Amino acid sequence: MGDLFQPYHLLFIGLLVFFFVVTFKIYARDARLRGKSPVLVCLVILFSFPWGLIAWLVFRPEPIDRTGETQEFCLNNPPAR
Repeated sequence: MGDLFQPYHLLFIGLLVFFFVVTFKIYARDARLRGKSPVLVCLVILFSFPWGLIAWLVFRPEPIDRTGETQEFCLNNPPAR
């Protein structure tokens, strides 16, 4: 029972939590850019990992701009900032 609280276990758990927080912030930002609910996207990815993440990356919609129009993304013509 005391083995769980060894310093390297706590470090590993801390790094794992940090990784999840950072990646969920990235998922939420991407969902907002695409006009979807960030909470819903994060929950789907969390509860159906890794299939939810793969589905989001494959089927995610195009980004939208502030007027609600879909942005076309092209590598030769990146969106203006």
